[in-house]
Amino acid sequence: MLALIIIVIAVVVLAAAYAAAVLFLARAVVFPQRARPTKIVSVDDDGQRVILSSNPLTSFDGILGLLYDNETKLTVLAPGAKVAADGSTVTRHLAERAPLERGTEGRAAGNVFTATNVAESGPVDVAIDTDHATQPAWLYAGVGTNSSTWVLHVHGMLAGRDSALRSVRALAGTGYTSLVVSYRGDREAAGEGRAPSTLGQTEWRDLDAAIAYARSQGAARIVVVGWSLGATVALEETVHGPQGASIDALVLVSPVVSWARTIHYGMARQRVPRWLASSAIAFLSSRIGARLLGLPVTLRLSEALPVTDVPALVIHSDGDLTTPFAASRAFAASSAHVDLVQFPASPHAMEWNADPERFAATAGDWIVATLRQVGAKTEK
Repeated sequence: MLALIIIVIAVVVLAAAYAAAVLFLARAVVFPQRARPTKIVSVDDDGQRVILSSNPLTSFDGILGLLYDNETKLTVLAPGAKVAADGSTVTRHLAERAPLERGTEGRAAGNVFTATNVAESGPVDVAIDTDHATQPAWLYAGVGTNSSTWVLHVHGMLAGRDSALRSVRALAGTGYTSLVVSYRGDREAAGEGRAPSTLGQTEWRDLDAAIAYARSQGAARIVVVGWSLGATVALEETVHGPQGASIDALVLVSPVVSWARTIHYGMARQRVPRWLASSAIAFLSSRIGARLLGLPVTLRLSEALPVTDVPALVIHSDGDLTTPFAASRAFAASSAHVDLVQFPASPHAMEWNADPERFAATAGDWIVATLRQVGAKTEK
């Protein structure tokens, strides 16, 4: 009898531990945490060289932004990183002097621009009404005959609109109108608190409203540039959005094209057994999971790749440790509508930072060629 009781207790404990682990992993997906801040170890006297704590981002050779002073100010780290012999710190040069303070904390980031310095003229603040809230956006007016082409820039997870300014800069000089949008859950709307991400499966509604706004303002062509989760949002819009048929072209940067593949990839890097990761995915895809996690919808998570007939350019690096490059390669191989351009090894969504000129040329030339083809088909 005692042995049976012990067995029952052991089973209950193991079941509880399993359930707790699944809940923890599932919660980490829809309530992701930001990486630890960057320690500013020392700053030289002229304020142009800084030693930072080393991590995969600060050690990356490309151009980077560095938020400081409680992340209220931004400076730029010039390309080039010298990692200490013990790997604990990295020396970076600043593109311009900045009053960094030794012993404080900052945060390395992909964005190196502010809303007011990314283009020749500053943006107009736009409010886009959605079925969820009034979402703020930045509108950069186009010039000339190309101004009727609107490019909507959609940022990724754990980021705000400013992280999409890099693609605004990449397309500067094209004459296109740029609209940098926000969406539910990014906490850019007034009064919005923390909420779980639905991984693009409701956020697309806010992109849909932004496209409707663009069309109401005279947009003749619509291009969407989606970064990471923003790419998922864009792909979801092409399938579910009433305005999805208005999209003429997609540019997808470090895209999440399959959340199941991305979750497996990320958890494998954290040494989570595949069976446990699969359990977390199954929980996330269940009604009880949605209820316990506070999700407004039951998520659709599959290994299947998206199907789109909208021309798409994928810009991705096989150095991405967050979103698997293999999924982008498979996505491109699965459709004649998808072109893949591989960039030098770089962290997640840092392709522009690795080579801004190549990024601008790649995206700009592809959009021009694609819109020309779309126009030719329309005339027929």
